[in-house]
Amino acid sequence: MAGLLAALVASACQTGESGAQQTCPSQIDRAQLELAYDTFDSSQWRDLLNRGCVDAAVAQLQAYREANASRLTPEQTRELHFHVGQAYAMSGRDNESIPHFEQAQGTDASQEWSAYVAATVAFLRHNAPALTAARASYASAPHFSEMRLSIIDGFIACPDRPYMEAAHCRMQMDH
Repeated sequence: MAGLLAALVASACQTGESGAQQTCPSQIDRAQLELAYDTFDSSQWRDLLNRGCVDAAVAQLQAYREANASRLTPEQTRELHFHVGQAYAMSGRDNESIPHFEQAQGTDASQEWSAYVAATVAFLRHNAPALTAARASYASAPHFSEMRLSIIDGFIACPDRPYMEAAHCRMQMDH
């Protein structure tokens, strides 16, 4: 598996938002694998994704999950799968994202989390009835997030837009 991750990272030089060629790392940053989860979650992989290094960000997330499997909570493991799905969806690679979002589900996940992930998958599959049902489940969940509800509403309001546009669609309509 490490060889596959290295190959993904090595092939991860992409064009960024400015249209300029981005130089993406050719190896996993091993120091990142030693970080506590909360520190890792807000660290380098997000910068890589913002620079257009999607495959490098995904490889870093997957390497972290594998290296820390014994110390991650089920919730953290689900979040890492979700982040991989997001990385792919944010870059327009919807078909690659869906299996990772599905792995973010879990029988022990909260209703709020399960409904949010279900809404994301329904949006990516262009399944309006499932999206509507997931929205209703999310809105009835205890302690739901207004921001996430707005994202789901964006999926509903802009079903034919790319993931990132749709996720922010409702927020833009409100302003």
